[in-house]
Amino acid sequence: MICGSLGRATQSGIAVAVAVASVATAGCSGASVSPSPSESASVPATEPADLSAVSEEIAAGMQAHFDNSNTGAYDNVRAVLVTVGGQRLVERYYESSADATSNVHSVTKSVMSALIGIALDEGHLDSVDQTLADLLPSHVAEMSLQAKGITLRQLLTMTGGLPSEGDVVDDFVTARGWVGKILADGPIQPPGQNFAYSSDGSHLLSAIMVQATGQSVLHYARERLFAPLGIDTDPAAEPMMRTYPIRGYDQADFAWPTDPEGVHLGWCCLKLTARDMAKLGQLWLNDGDWNGTQLVSAQWVTESTQPHVETGSSAVADQYGYHWWVTEVDGQPAFAAAGVGGQLVAVVPALDLVVVVSSIADVGNAQAEDLMMMVSYVIVPTLRN
Repeated sequence: MICGSLGRATQSGIAVAVAVASVATAGCSGASVSPSPSESASVPATEPADLSAVSEEIAAGMQAHFDNSNTGAYDNVRAVLVTVGGQRLVERYYESSADATSNVHSVTKSVMSALIGIALDEGHLDSVDQTLADLLPSHVAEMSLQAKGITLRQLLTMTGGLPSEGDVVDDFVTARGWVGKILADGPIQPPGQNFAYSSDGSHLLSAIMVQATGQSVLHYARERLFAPLGIDTDPAAEPMMRTYPIRGYDQADFAWPTDPEGVHLGWCCLKLTARDMAKLGQLWLNDGDWNGTQLVSAQWVTESTQPHVETGSSAVADQYGYHWWVTEVDGQPAFAAAGVGGQLVAVVPALDLVVVVSSIADVGNAQAEDLMMMVSYVIVPTLRN
């Protein structure tokens, strides 16, 4: 069966009227099995017959997008969530459930952006123009000359000149000190010039957080972000990433691996549910406010989702903010957190829209750029009509 959850919202001149449907618990938890995206996604007869036209149209459009690929690229999609005004308009699980967590891959980078913003708000960090020499004083002796001058802003915008994506896993899983190695190797091109997607730089953000707050990144995130959002982190698996796959990782519910020195990965591998991912998108949609509490300053939300650099050949989006992709969908300004193998949190503020896709990453999967096409060509036009 396909699990669905529907709500009601009116935003930006768009009246989205939907029937309020309770999700049948018999098929939506534990080891429930739903069709893969390559199978029919029609609403089962056991669900209410008066579902809104817009919800049905979005669900049908998404299924057509899956089916028309004809490549099996979407077979590993495990969850799709569409919310308007914070209400779930469409919620679908494929051989998964609302309680199941999965590796969100580089969506972790956008979580790190949130934590950096909170640390700035609280005065743990002075500004995005601080340099690594200032931010990581205990590592100054091992830093290359160019590394010393890299700024926090450059790390956040992927303009630090550090090695590109993939080098962390290839080069560091067997190294004793990841942070020291990144800093000693230094940038491979002059900092501050061109966009170069770098997980090395994202991991440095985690080390910077530890230095600034005196706490582990997970401890700080629990208190300032996860607990207020209602994201369950207890118990937390914190396996050391010495091999890949990470030992004990798949069996854990919530998990955030560390490097050999105990620094949580700033670039990858946080495990969250699809609903947790939607909460992150909703927090950013709400300018950092969550149920009346300002978890992140509105100023940081705005700055982090402004275009700071052109991405050039990147297929996800043509501009980048502070660890958020910045783009347009169907002519509407949008921003997104994205991860390899089909992980997406897309936000379209003008439509009060959050779209989440969670996938079991594998070779040949649909990537974030494919999912953004679904948002642009299916979901947004449906809401605007």
